[in-house]
Amino acid sequence: MGRKGENIYKRKDKRWEGRYIDSYNAEGKAVYKSIYGKSYTEVRLKMRNRPESNKGKAVNIFLAAWVEDYLKAQESKIKLTTVKVYERYLNNYIKPFFGNVALRKMSKDILQSFVNSLSGRSPSTVKGIFSFLREALKKAEKDEYISPIWLDVELPKAKRNEVEVFTRDEQRRIESSLDLEDNPNDVGILLCLYTGLRIGELCGLRWDDIDFITGNLFINRTVQRITVDGKSVLRELPPKSEASRRKIPIPSIIVDKLKFVKKHGSSKYIISTNDHITDPRIFQYHYKKILERAGVRYVNPHTMRHTFSVRALELGFDVKTLSEILGHADAAVTLKTYAHSLDEHKRNSMEKFSDMSV
Repeated sequence: MGRKGENIYKRKDKRWEGRYIDSYNAEGKAVYKSIYGKSYTEVRLKMRNRPESNKGKAVNIFLAAWVEDYLKAQESKIKLTTVKVYERYLNNYIKPFFGNVALRKMSKDILQSFVNSLSGRSPSTVKGIFSFLREALKKAEKDEYISPIWLDVELPKAKRNEVEVFTRDEQRRIESSLDLEDNPNDVGILLCLYTGLRIGELCGLRWDDIDFITGNLFINRTVQRITVDGKSVLRELPPKSEASRRKIPIPSIIVDKLKFVKKHGSSKYIISTNDHITDPRIFQYHYKKILERAGVRYVNPHTMRHTFSVRALELGFDVKTLSEILGHADAAVTLKTYAHSLDEHKRNSMEKFSDMSV
């Protein structure tokens, strides 16, 4: 007869068996394993000397606390802006939903219920929240607290929206409304239309980022507003990703216009009138005024980047080259974003066979 609490007992086949909790399954139920021996003492010794494991020990660990600790451990490894996004996910979604749900009680059904509770958010936002939570859960699985409960969770499917771009006529009217001598923000609009820069990248662009001899510009930083101690502050930060840190050849016509603006300016920043970075919101306000002056409908400033991309495809750019210029991590991102335009590009390319004599 085993001692109380040890879970060791003698079987009918006269062997001794010791049972212990090895892990918890996807429903949060204990999964037991057994150790066998010829005597109580042998099994008891094997139980004590079995490899130490975290499985079954997550009794007093709460999911929200685990995710918070995981984020703290990652802070030094990820960008500050990413940390702020994850903090928002944690405080606005994860903590309110999970409350005091124990880590060992987590299951696929609970995780699916959490995803379903985010139905009012865009598919991309839901994916972002879930991806962050999944990484924390992967750490818990690696430490042998839980099983991989996230594997079969269904996420909302994103609708593929066609990107909005300026027509060629609208682009001509916008460019005709620019006054490079009066406002350096105007050359910023040209740069977005002819190089596909992101607004944050443009605002952080300095004159020493441009090599006028080779006609290249280099993306070394971006400008973003982030919340620090409850206050919104403007910061220069590293590029969005390693792929975003890139070299972009500038069309010669734009190089000439940049030389003109540099000659009449005094700031180290291309679209600033002083030595301070331009707030992206200030640039967006100016962009809106230019559209009004040109008589062009208002669309998000990111439309300039989309317009550059579609024009590039119309001119015959291959996807890999375009992807590198845009700073996409993978050409697959470019393919997915501009699939509709690529279809038209393929059709126009195939129509060239019609010009061949048969």
